[in-house]
Amino acid sequence: MLGRPRLVLIGALALACGTKRDAPAPAQTTQLPEGVAAQVGSDDIPTQLVRDVARAQGIDLPQARERLISDALFAAHARRTLSGTGLIESAERSALARALLEEIAREARDQGPPTDAEVEEVTALRWLDVARPVLVRTTHAVVIEEAPQKSAKARRVAERIRAAVADSTAAADFETKAKAVDAEGLSVKVEHLEPVAADGRIGDPKAPPGAEPRRLELSYSQGAHAVESVPGVSPLVESRYGFHVILAVERIPEKMVPLDDRRLMMEREIFDRRARVQHQRLLESVNKGAPVLLDRGVSDLLARVQVDR
Repeated sequence: MLGRPRLVLIGALALACGTKRDAPAPAQTTQLPEGVAAQVGSDDIPTQLVRDVARAQGIDLPQARERLISDALFAAHARRTLSGTGLIESAERSALARALLEEIAREARDQGPPTDAEVEEVTALRWLDVARPVLVRTTHAVVIEEAPQKSAKARRVAERIRAAVADSTAAADFETKAKAVDAEGLSVKVEHLEPVAADGRIGDPKAPPGAEPRRLELSYSQGAHAVESVPGVSPLVESRYGFHVILAVERIPEKMVPLDDRRLMMEREIFDRRARVQHQRLLESVNKGAPVLLDRGVSDLLARVQVDR
């Protein structure tokens, strides 16, 4: 049977090469096999394909049949004139690839609306926009002491820093006072950090969409959230890096989008994720030598093609 993508796509190749289009030949009307609307040479034009094209293009059955006959003649001419150039094979591969991807996308939609589990999976990636817990923006001074057993000297310097910044409410003032404390030869670092959730997730608005969130140490994030009056200074917080004095600069309220609203917002992304999973499975099956059937996808693709006359 005639490869359906050839009916239009190979014809387009012949046009690009400047070939002259022949007038459609009269369709054979007698002694046709059951289910065949016309024959062009050794190629059959199925009756169902005529119906599909007529429905998709909003034309009657005779018009659809004549268009398919014309395209079949055009394709036959292209096969003769372009044989051996590689253009026909390239067009067929493109058509089949497109048909396959459209079939995968359709199957993803046919699985139904996004499930709760799918919505929560995407929510975990988009949490800052749709399921943001309370965040605290911080500035901190850390007396760096990475040894498992922190030294008394490091603790002493950190306590002196805390005393110096105890009444600070602004990041710049906190930094100036912290850096003025004698570090006794130890390394002290002052940083202004992005807002952090109590579980350590960093609310970085510049992070790539869907990227795994960066995290601060849990002891740090919990110490920041333990500050009752914001802006305010925390007690000493110990991490694997040393001793921290934290200024909670700002508390940012939570933002929670209801589940059903998230389902609607994320529908297209979830369908895309389903399609990517199916595509990956298909690639794996091809690598294992399993056959891939494309007939239905190719038929759907051809039926959607709008042919200008």
